Parts: sequence; structure tokens; C-alpha cells
Amino acid sequence: MTEPSTIELPDGRTLSYAEYGDAEGRPVFAFHGVIGSRLMWSLCDEDAAERDVRLIAPDRPGFGASDFQRDRRLLDWPEDVCVLADELGIDRFGVTGFSGGGPHAMACAHTVPERVRGVSLVSTVTPPGTRHRADPFNEAVLSATRFVPGFSQTAFATSAWLADNAWPQFRTALKAGSPPEDRAVFDGPAGETLFADGAEAFRNGARGPAHDLPLVGDDWGFDVSECRHDVALWHGRADATVGPDLARAFGDLLPVADLYLGDGAHYSTYVDNRGAILDAAAG
Repeated sequence: MTEPSTIELPDGRTLSYAEYGDAEGRPVFAFHGVIGSRLMWSLCDEDAAERDVRLIAPDRPGFGASDFQRDRRLLDWPEDVCVLADELGIDRFGVTGFSGGGPHAMACAHTVPERVRGVSLVSTVTPPGTRHRADPFNEAVLSATRFVPGFSQTAFATSAWLADNAWPQFRTALKAGSPPEDRAVFDGPAGETLFADGAEAFRNGARGPAHDLPLVGDDWGFDVSECRHDVALWHGRADATVGPDLARAFGDLLPVADLYLGDGAHYSTYVDNRGAILDAAAG
């Protein structure tokens, strides 16, 4: 695993990122999940190159080599992205987000719509207005991360310890409870990348994921029904993390949405649709 590139943000924090695909291509910023990092987007390297896409994958604060940002809000993320874009000489760009990266892509589309070319989301977390369609157990866990002090930090502390001290057990834990569609991905060619991606989320402990999960589960701070962009959504019918009913409800809230509902699950939907996801974001 190569070390990421980094920039210093105006407040002194370090933001780390990696680039994939065509260095001269159409720029797309790609945002990882709650347990994830820039590394998951390395799976798109060839697809991006074939499509003349310059794929830039930053680590959110507290993930990978990016410094933690205390009291971060969802709407703080577009500022970091725009600083990175300016540093790289990029004016307009597409955004794509996987799982917990989806709300962060939507925050960019809301905050700097004039700079965003296209929006594509895959296996995305959905806004609070859809939660009446959520699985009751998943919703209870998400609520606990928001309202029970220390719950989120404690929940991720074990994963962080396993990633640093017990690699076989970390791998087992990451795919535990996955539907067959995702287990096949973890056991296949993409598996090692996804395991490394998950571990990189905990490079500096559990603070990044522990802050991120309640953040995407809370009020996003903007109304998605005001989105000025067409939004492409990829979701799997077998997704046990974010059920397909949530994706349908999200699509209903958006002014213009194209929902591609397939037979995959959370990770397999991303792995199986990488090219199309990039095409939609690149605009």
C-alpha cells in the first residue's frame, strides 16, 4: 500500500488523498464509507482510465492519514473538497459516494452546485426523511450512536483494535453477517482491497468512524428536495445495511433521480457497477 498524497488545509489540518485513472481526465471526487478510506476507489483505477476520468479519493477527517476535525458537521466537508480541488487546479468536478460517502457527495451538490458536474451514489445512506422505511434494528443502532454518550466510540473501538492487532479476526468481523452477494466479493479478487480499505479507516483509532456514523444519521442540514442536480442511485435488493426501500424513498424526495435497483448487496453493487457509477458522476 503506497502512502497517500497530502495537503495542508487553512486551519492547519492535513487532508490525505489518492488519485486513480487518467491524470488528465475529467475530475471526479469519490467519497468512502463509514468504515473505509481512499483505498476502496483503487478498484476503479482501470475503469476510470478507460473512461478518461481523473478519480480523486480523499480520506475524511480522522480516516487514513487525514487529521481528525472536532465538531465536524456534514456541511463542513464541501469546504475541504473545494480546497483540495483548488490545490489540484480543478474548477468543476463530479462527485460520487459509497454508503456513508453518499451524504457527503450530496452536501457538495448542495453547497457548491455551480462546481459540481454530476452526482452518483451507490449503496448510500439516506436522509432522515426516509427513516420510516428503515429496518428497525438498524435504525435503533443508528439512533444509539446519536443519543447514547460514548456508544459510537465504544462500538468502533473493537474494530480499531482488531485492525491493528488481529488481522484474521478483523477480516472475519468485517464480513460477518454479510449476505452471500457480499461474501462472494470479500472472497474474490476485490476482497484484499476492501479489507485493507476497512483497516485504513482505523489508522489513527476509532475517532473518525465514531464521529462519521452519527453525523450521516442525523439531520443533514439541508433539504435534498432542493437539489439542483440529477442524482443517479445504485442500490441492491439484497442490501442488508441500507435496505432498498430506503433507496426508493430517497429517490422520491429528489427532484430528478435515476434509481438502478439490482440484485446485489452493499459492496457487490459498488463492485459490479463501477464503470456506470463513474460515467454518471463525470457528467
